Amino acid sequence: MKLRWIVLTSMIIFSSLPAMALDIKDVTFTTENAGKVVFSHASHLKKKNAKTPNVSCKACHNDSMKKGVHYTMAQMEKGKSCGMCHNGKQAFALAKCAICHKVKNITFKVKETGPVIFNHSVHLSKNAQCSACHNSLYKTGPNPRVSMAAMEKGKSCGACHNGKKAFALSDCTKCHPVKELTFIDKDAGNILFSHKNHTGLYKCNDCHTTLYKPARSKTKVTMAEMEKGKSCGACHDGKTGFTVKENCATCHKM
Repeated sequence: MKLRWIVLTSMIIFSSLPAMALDIKDVTFTTENAGKVVFSHASHLKKKNAKTPNVSCKACHNDSMKKGVHYTMAQMEKGKSCGMCHNGKQAFALAKCAICHKVKNITFKVKETGPVIFNHSVHLSKNAQCSACHNSLYKTGPNPRVSMAAMEKGKSCGACHNGKKAFALSDCTKCHPVKELTFIDKDAGNILFSHKNHTGLYKCNDCHTTLYKPARSKTKVTMAEMEKGKSCGACHDGKTGFTVKENCATCHKM
C-alpha cells in the first residue's frame, strides 16, 4: 500500500514537471506606429484536436526567430518570425493585420466643419485589407493633413472616394457633420438655415465654396446685396427658389 502511494505521488509530480518548467505567458510587442501586439503562447500551443501532435517550442524558436531580434514586416513576408506560419496556408496571412494589430477610430479635427471620424471597422468590413491604404496612401501613425483639392486629384481618401469605388467626395455630409444654423437679426427676427432641407435638394459644392466658406462668415450680407445675387440671393431669385424680395416670413420668424 505504501509503495503504491509512492508510485502514485511520483507520477503526479513528474507529470506536472513540464508545466512547472515552462512558465509561459503572453508577450506584448510595442510597434513604432501600429500599436501593441500581444502574442499568446497559450493560443499557439493549443492543439487543434486530440489527434494532432503537440506543438513544439522549436517550431517557432529557431534560426528564423531569435530572442531579442526585431523583425520587420518585410522580413516576416519572407518567412521570418511570424511569417514562418502566417503565410495564408498554415495560418492566416500577414495581410490580415487587424487580427494582431488593434485598430481604432481616428478623429480628424477640422476647424471649418467640425470633427471627421474615420472608422477602421467600417472600412475593413468590406473585404478590404489594410494594405489597400497602408503604406501606399498613409503611413501607420500620424500623417500630414491633405486638402480636399488634393483628395479630388486622388490623394488620401480620394483614391477610393471617387464615385466609382466608393461614394464621391462631393457627398460631404457622409463624413463632415452638418447642423442647423441660426442667424440673429434683432430687427427682422431670427433666421434658421436648415442644412437638412437644402442638402436634400442640392449638393454641398453648390454653395461651398463659391458662395460661402465652410466656416461661418463674420461678414453680414444685407438684403440689398442678396437681391443682387449675393449669398442666399444666388438661388432665391424667383427662378431657382422663392425670391428674397418677397416671402419674408418664410425665413424671418417674427
